[in-house]
Amino acid sequence: MVSIHELDKIVDKIKILEIEKKKLAGFLREIPELYWNVSKVELGNIKIGGEDGGLTKKSGHLMDFVFLRAIGVIFSYKKSKLVDVAYHPIMNPVPEIIHSKESFSDIEFRIFWSLQRIKKELIVSIETISKYSPNLFLIDGSLLVNPADAPSTESTVYSDYLEVNKLFEKLCNTAKQENCLLAGVVEDSRSSVFCKHIADNIIEKLDIKNKQELITILNRTKDTNLLHYLLEKREVTKIINLEGGINYFYLKTVEFDRPIRVEFIGDEAQGKRIAELVYTISSQSKTYGLPTVLIEADQRAKLSENDSDNYVNIIASKLGLQNIFFLRRDSRPF
Repeated sequence: MVSIHELDKIVDKIKILEIEKKKLAGFLREIPELYWNVSKVELGNIKIGGEDGGLTKKSGHLMDFVFLRAIGVIFSYKKSKLVDVAYHPIMNPVPEIIHSKESFSDIEFRIFWSLQRIKKELIVSIETISKYSPNLFLIDGSLLVNPADAPSTESTVYSDYLEVNKLFEKLCNTAKQENCLLAGVVEDSRSSVFCKHIADNIIEKLDIKNKQELITILNRTKDTNLLHYLLEKREVTKIINLEGGINYFYLKTVEFDRPIRVEFIGDEAQGKRIAELVYTISSQSKTYGLPTVLIEADQRAKLSENDSDNYVNIIASKLGLQNIFFLRRDSRPF
């Protein structure tokens, strides 16, 4: 068992690091171009959509399984009041079962199920936008494929990766055709791209004695960690280009929650409009700052491990292969 003394040492180290970040955030608040205020707006007569997916997975000796579903939700407002909620394809879709055609390594299986989830969510998003033509549509997550989900060209899942990229392009084109603002909301961003931007474009150009010290702090800090101290409720970071035509900002929607990262396609004026709408539908709670339409999509889409266990047990039973179907770690008697 770890001693209390060792735990105290860890706590002391964390306290010192956080004090440094708080001081740095206080220094950065003196630079007004780094952030701006957003206000709630009247929603009027608009439709706001959101999408999320649920996934569970199961590995076995014979093959690997992925159980997933995605759902699009449309909130319709009239005179700024929510008057209707629609779901695509339905309110409670049956999970899709995907099985691997061959046995994957652990790394390939992780990439496989991640790409399958993204594909499912993108298809549902495209269909929802085409069907309902919302004014704003939010997807749960980034508008870019995570580099960790990019397989080698020799991988058996490389074709899935190429398909995902084509679907992202189709999503952007569909939103443009329907005159729909498109944004991805990253709930738990672990990115440090904003900190790097501050280090390279602001701190590096300052004539101060502790420049290198500040850069070192930024290089070991996640964006949301710094922005937790830097931003107050209703504040938004400056809009920064992420990659190609995709821009991003961080927005602190509620008092006692970390800022969310919002990626979008469009110019600065469109980014500010998205920030206003996202803030308006995210600030009902003091402790949880996600857009309500994404909360609803998450509740409808989520799957439990029990769901996948039940399905796989039925398959194994019908095959009569329970003894060799499961991994030992999943069938221990103790």
